[in-house]
Amino acid sequence: MAVPTKYDIGFEEALATTLRVLTPLEPVDVPIGEAEGLVAAQDCVAHTDCPSASISLKDGYAVVATDLTDASATRPVRLKVVGTALAGGDAEATVRSGTAVKITSGARLPPGADAILASEFTSEENEWVLCFRNAGTRRNILERGCDVLKGKRIVARGGVLTPAKTGWLAAGGIARVQVHPRPQIGIIAVGDEVVAPGKPLTDGQLYASNLVTLRSWLRRFHMDAEIAVIGDHREHLARQAASMLERVDVILTSGGAWKSDRDLTVDVLKAMGTDLVFHRARMGPGKAVALLVIEGKALFCLPGGPPSNEMAFLQIALPGLLHLSGKSPIPFEHRLATLTRRVSGDKDWTQFLYATLQYNDNQWFANPLEMTSRLQAQANAEALIKIPEGVEYLDSQAKTWVQVLHDHHDPAGAMCGGEGDRQ
Repeated sequence: MAVPTKYDIGFEEALATTLRVLTPLEPVDVPIGEAEGLVAAQDCVAHTDCPSASISLKDGYAVVATDLTDASATRPVRLKVVGTALAGGDAEATVRSGTAVKITSGARLPPGADAILASEFTSEENEWVLCFRNAGTRRNILERGCDVLKGKRIVARGGVLTPAKTGWLAAGGIARVQVHPRPQIGIIAVGDEVVAPGKPLTDGQLYASNLVTLRSWLRRFHMDAEIAVIGDHREHLARQAASMLERVDVILTSGGAWKSDRDLTVDVLKAMGTDLVFHRARMGPGKAVALLVIEGKALFCLPGGPPSNEMAFLQIALPGLLHLSGKSPIPFEHRLATLTRRVSGDKDWTQFLYATLQYNDNQWFANPLEMTSRLQAQANAEALIKIPEGVEYLDSQAKTWVQVLHDHHDPAGAMCGGEGDRQ
């Protein structure tokens, strides 16, 4: 069924529409060692206890705690050593009052013992051990199931599998896990004037820097893409897009998204049978952005100008890609900052401005960057200032939430909560 097309829609509507139209990719089953950074597609329940038995946290002696109630450096308690317990093995003997079993860290607690006295508080003499300190009940013992309890949920559906969580799952006996995969992505740079980096350049041409920027952002979020650079030819674009769609879940195009005679990208993709969800959003830079879908796959048409290209990607396409991965669509931390000068917006659209960050006197400051050079502003930006539609300016010294693109500062204790977390 065709999707009704929307034109010149508000930024917030464009983002909401993107997240509504796209759905997380179908789960796949992967080995736990390959699941880092992916999102659990189902609750992960432990298959076994960890540890599978109560074990010692120290090298020392397994004892009956009440034997050592009055033990001290001046009044040591003497116990008979009746065996040894090693990690991975069984205890050679049962502990009874008046006896002890020598034990290593990680070894199974011998029957009868209810505490471990660390070796630094002992002195062994032949078959006896002198104990110079008391040992409270269950001291230095890691109880069975205290890390993972069989049958209990370890990670909930929708949880991101961090490195430590994958280890936690493995400790619970989980060898494979259902996850939402990262989307497979293709990037097509469009334009007769655009040249792939590394190839010869003639006057009037320029290198496809947008392609490099986009791929670098994808790698920042643990994704990658196959790439192609083509001229302003309908047949070439249609053929390249059709070929990529056989292998990828998402295509990002760069250039040819506006209204001139040579801006053919959206028309060519529509002619391939895609549904145009929206074209042009009231945001600056980035207003020429478009979203098309075909058989569950997404095509984001991004403008060709570098700031417009990057902003449309960061504000519309990147949240969509994260959503496909089952993750939160909020890619960046938001931090409350004070503006160092007045910035102007436009009541008719949402404006985004590049900024650097500074931390002084226990507060963050956002310094808006002048756009005298588009690429320099992009390259030096550490944050983005958002001026919502309907707001004509934000005054100097106003406090506002900024998106943190690159955190080169992060003083201890200065991190602020906000509207979202990094992924």
